[in-house]
Amino acid sequence: MKEIRTTKVMFFLPTLGVGGGERVVSELSLHLPDSIERSIALFQNHVSYPYKGELFFLNIPVANALFKKIYYFFVAIWRFKKILKKEKPDYVISFGAPANIINLLSHKKTMIRVDNFMSSASAGAYRMLIKSLYNRAPQIICVSESSAKDLEENFNIKKEKIKVIYNPLNVAEIQRLSLEPLTSDYAKIFESPVIITMGRLSKQKGQWHLIRAFREVKNTVKNAKLVILGTGELEPELKQLIRDLGLQSDIHLLGWQDNPFKFLAKARVFALSSLWEGLPYVLLEAMACGLPIVSVDCKSGPREILAPNTDITKEANGIELAEYGILTPVANSQQFLKDAIITVLSDKSLAEALSKKSLQRANYFDVSNIIKEWEFLGK
Repeated sequence: MKEIRTTKVMFFLPTLGVGGGERVVSELSLHLPDSIERSIALFQNHVSYPYKGELFFLNIPVANALFKKIYYFFVAIWRFKKILKKEKPDYVISFGAPANIINLLSHKKTMIRVDNFMSSASAGAYRMLIKSLYNRAPQIICVSESSAKDLEENFNIKKEKIKVIYNPLNVAEIQRLSLEPLTSDYAKIFESPVIITMGRLSKQKGQWHLIRAFREVKNTVKNAKLVILGTGELEPELKQLIRDLGLQSDIHLLGWQDNPFKFLAKARVFALSSLWEGLPYVLLEAMACGLPIVSVDCKSGPREILAPNTDITKEANGIELAEYGILTPVANSQQFLKDAIITVLSDKSLAEALSKKSLQRANYFDVSNIIKEWEFLGK
């Protein structure tokens, strides 16, 4: 009998901590067929998500100085090549621009994943490196049709190299975790109608727009609260903005939570204020918890999730009641976010309808469906 050879796949990314790409690697490592042997190489030993497979660490520190960044870039290539020489993977799938570039310079059977709208997410050296290096990859996995179109049109990436695979979502596990009760101090917050958002506290996520919109929401929904889950470099600025607006008792920055789903499930509406995305994982997670969604129509992802039957190049020019949620313009987002949030909080029948639509749409992205798109790795 002919022996069936196991395919060896290595995932490569900075950490397995917070973030959508990290969550995707977690789900893929847990759910790929047993015929695929998987391992995970990380820049740093930072692991929060569950995984299956052997871990390897490059032990590359975070560096801000340009000289150190360049030095550790070459150190990372050297250390990664040593791991590849020993493990001999059939495929190396990298996540995020830094890992993608190192991967392209280290391995022939490179597969890179693009999880952002790169025209917005990349600048300077990274933009030049994407244009000069990404076409070397035999295959590029994009998280949305819009991000794929952007690569083709604005970075001259060959269309035949690009494959779109949406983010996988473990709906059953999210719903199980959402049932966990909150501690008494947190539960008290959710006695009021809560608007919730989640994500890194960074420029990309635009939480200051939501904070300013929330101040106006309070004029109509007096007892509303805003909960923000996540950590990041803009935390001091956001806290100062909250103080300046006098909203310290109404806005709660709860940081990183091991189980964010128990918070999501007890809120009244999820709001996304990002300036750009790829395919926002947090939207899918909130929808799996049955939350009505209000999202800016940024590039890219929210439209593909909430209005899948519309033209991906369309942009909301007002409050758009889409098939699976509400889209608002990126321009003047504070005004439109405010109006859309008030509408959901004030209209119980609409909120219930959007909740059902969220659950329905989340199931489309369930890992049992999306994992089939990755089974080509074992062939």
